[in-house]
Amino acid sequence: MANKYILFIGLLSVLSSGCTLRDAGYTLGGAAAGGGIGYAIHHDAKDAVIGGLGGALVGNLAAQWQDKIDKNKKDKSYKDGYNQARLDIAKQNWNDNTGKDADGPQPLERTVLVPKDKENGVIYDQRAVAVEEDE
Repeated sequence: MANKYILFIGLLSVLSSGCTLRDAGYTLGGAAAGGGIGYAIHHDAKDAVIGGLGGALVGNLAAQWQDKIDKNKKDKSYKDGYNQARLDIAKQNWNDNTGKDADGPQPLERTVLVPKDKENGVIYDQRAVAVEEDE
């Protein structure tokens, strides 16, 4: 008879929790443990039901505590990643806009168009030449 009460309390706890499967598992485990302890004390169905309700409450609180810990870890990871991305973007923008990177100033390279020319009887065609400038 007590087993029916324990199963009923466990099922009622799971259905009424409205949480994830892990939360329901914590609640059901707490209800089963509480019901078993309550029944073991006096071998009375009433004590089993009271123990089951108490165990379900403790199990549900443990599940909420675990969810809060997980949420805090995710929030911290998100903030860390967000801040690192902001730093990376700011550093890249600085390097792009100043022409510098972490290694120091880099020479600027410009392309200059050299016109067609004749020198000592040799004809040079028009061409583009890359010229490096230091700042």
